[in-house]
Amino acid sequence: MPQMSLYLKDKTLESVKAKAAASKLPVSQIVRLAVEQYLLTDERKSAKGRVIRFLKDEPLGGMKAWKALHKERAEADDSRG
Repeated sequence: MPQMSLYLKDKTLESVKAKAAASKLPVSQIVRLAVEQYLLTDERKSAKGRVIRFLKDEPLGGMKAWKALHKERAEADDSRG
C-alpha cells in the first residue's frame, strides 16, 4: 500500500492510539478504517438523495396510484383469510 503523511491534533492522535491499543490493531489500520467509513458515509448520502428524488418523481404513478394498488392488495389478502 502507498504511504502518506497525516497530521492530527494531539488529542485526536492520543484517542486514535488508545483505540488502537484497546483493539490490538495498528494505528494505521484504525486510520484506514476511519477514512473508508467516511467515504462510505458519503456514498450512502448520495444514494439516499437518489432514492428521495426517485420517490418525489412519483414512481409507480405517484401516491394516488400506490394507495389504489395497496387497497386492491389489502382487499385480496382479506378475501383469502
